[in-house]
Amino acid sequence: MMSSTHTAHHSQSTAPSRIFRRRRYSLTAVLIAGALGLSACGPNVPDPTDTAQQFADQLVSEEFSGLTDLALTDDSMDPAALADAVAQLQRFPLSVSLDSAQVDDTDDETVTATAQYTVTWDLTPGGTPDGEGDANEDAAESEDWSYQTHASLVWDETNESWQPQLDASTLVPGLANDGHVNVEIDTAERGTIRDGDDNAMVMDRPVQRIGIDKSHVLEALSSADSEPSDDDIEQTLTESATALAEALDLDPEPLVDRTLAAGERAWVEFIVLRDDEDTDIPIDDIAEIQGAMAMEDTMVLGPSRTFARSLFGTYGQPNAEQIEASDGEFTAGVQTGLTGLQRMYNEHLAGSDGLDITIDNTEATQPTSELMTSEEVSYSREVVDGQALTTTLHMDVQQLAEDMIADAEVPAGLVVVRPSDGHILAAAEGPSELSWPLATTGTYPPGSTFKMITALAMLRNGMTPESMVDCPQTITIDGAEFSNFEGYPSDYLGEITLADAIAQSCNTSFVSQWEELSTQDVHDAAVALGLVEDPIVGYNGAFLGSVPTEVEGTQHAAGLFGQGLVQASPLGMATVSASIAAGQTVTPVMVTDPAVEPNDNDNLPGNAPLTEDEAATLQELMAGPVEYGTVPILQNVPGAPVYAKTGTAEYVDDGEDLAHTWIMATHGDLAVALFYSEGFAGAQTNGPVLEDFLTELEDIIPSE
Repeated sequence: MMSSTHTAHHSQSTAPSRIFRRRRYSLTAVLIAGALGLSACGPNVPDPTDTAQQFADQLVSEEFSGLTDLALTDDSMDPAALADAVAQLQRFPLSVSLDSAQVDDTDDETVTATAQYTVTWDLTPGGTPDGEGDANEDAAESEDWSYQTHASLVWDETNESWQPQLDASTLVPGLANDGHVNVEIDTAERGTIRDGDDNAMVMDRPVQRIGIDKSHVLEALSSADSEPSDDDIEQTLTESATALAEALDLDPEPLVDRTLAAGERAWVEFIVLRDDEDTDIPIDDIAEIQGAMAMEDTMVLGPSRTFARSLFGTYGQPNAEQIEASDGEFTAGVQTGLTGLQRMYNEHLAGSDGLDITIDNTEATQPTSELMTSEEVSYSREVVDGQALTTTLHMDVQQLAEDMIADAEVPAGLVVVRPSDGHILAAAEGPSELSWPLATTGTYPPGSTFKMITALAMLRNGMTPESMVDCPQTITIDGAEFSNFEGYPSDYLGEITLADAIAQSCNTSFVSQWEELSTQDVHDAAVALGLVEDPIVGYNGAFLGSVPTEVEGTQHAAGLFGQGLVQASPLGMATVSASIAAGQTVTPVMVTDPAVEPNDNDNLPGNAPLTEDEAATLQELMAGPVEYGTVPILQNVPGAPVYAKTGTAEYVDDGEDLAHTWIMATHGDLAVALFYSEGFAGAQTNGPVLEDFLTELEDIIPSE
């Protein structure tokens, strides 16, 4: 019924099937005689080209159904029999092109003609039935199996028409009319997805496929004397499906309907469960249900159901909606990478199946005709296993990051980047039910964490950490009032240093720079710290940040403390922290094999990259929030000193005032950003979680 677990290649013979995919037409509807160098064949016999071409077109029709529209010779084989003979080839797109058609020069009373054809099967690994191929840039090169064949056409004087003779060898030379084509597939092993320490994360893992085998139910109900009634079968199947669904804690109604609707001997799969110590599979209950079965198998899976789910994506058979939306990339019944890294690197991971196509005439009873004397054709291709995809992730760090926000009440993201090489060690989302890559693609105003970028622009404009800036409780720009957060310490109002403005997170100090700093100044500072809109990290769709230059007035002022139209992702703000810690612009990367070139990006800084001196000053400024500012709680983290910056970005949702909360930090050779889509403030909401995270992270990667 189902394939068993495997750790090496396994061959499978494709079972004959009367369900065929649509084949592609690569021929023009009509070939003119002149194009083939043909001429009239005589005063009473017309040129056979049109009929020969029509015959070619019908050979590529669905199930050869078009052949029934032609008047074939009386001794032609049944088109349905031809479909059965080559059923195992039906998975591959077919084209048949007419090379020539000539009346035979014989003394026989029957006038015949011979048509020469080129038959081509598209055997491209992962090829699609419509012949469009894989939509990815790395799609496998086309692999065709072509050979020449011929067919006889007989002139029917009564109907004054050419009648093609259909034999199995017309399509596959050497195939007897009652023989068949064998297609043996040696399945390639899919490459694993590995972490930066070469540990396999996504690989074949044991599972149990659980469902109802209707053939077992039918056999159990049957006896030597009588067959069960339809009502008996339906009642038993309903009872079995209901009991199995309840044992698996699933909704019985749709599974009962699915079971009854399936073929009378069908296998109806209810669920696939990991076969590990963490999964409770009710094996004893399943064994007591008539027709219910749990079968061992393997599936390409990560370490757990939620581990890096949004990054790895999924692998399996596409559903109808996915096929329709894939623009020819997906094929029904063909397993492939569907989302995430599994899809982005599908060709790298998949390899290509080995293939052997042979003719089997061992049970043929019909004598071989002249049209079947040509040499048998065959095809062979060696299996090529998929390659491993090596990421920069650290399994333990990723798991810890996921654990920290698994129970979040709102969408959250936690990212860890290693400043020394830009490797992304973790990119996690919470709560555990969240399945989209918020950490790497989310776009949110970064709030006061952005003040480190504005501070760099201020440093480049001549300021130092000791420079005095004004920090009023409120400031008005073009009629819009900006204020500090509620509870801002009054001791730090008025004239304060830039270092104090960072430590206490004074909004108005940065808003007041709106006439001193141009939007281009701020944009260049952001890019110098790695915040670019279109990064090259090895993960399609990754977003770091966007700092528009076509803004002015209040929008420009709001952007100076991370609101307005400024946007960033958790990965983006972790990159900013990493650049400050590294002393140079960091370009994050997630994949190392195949190699990714993160610096091959025109968006990276050219004339104004981050300097070591600038980074050292920014590190000094990031020490303030921990030493005497908004997050002194981080002093409790063991190991190297923690440098951090908190952030809160206010927004209105359905008339309610809410806030995104942020914190970014560095700790030794680690840079971290933690984001909650809704919270009170970066210090209060994010600070305690980051303290716990960095404390536990110290046991995994010591900061000193």
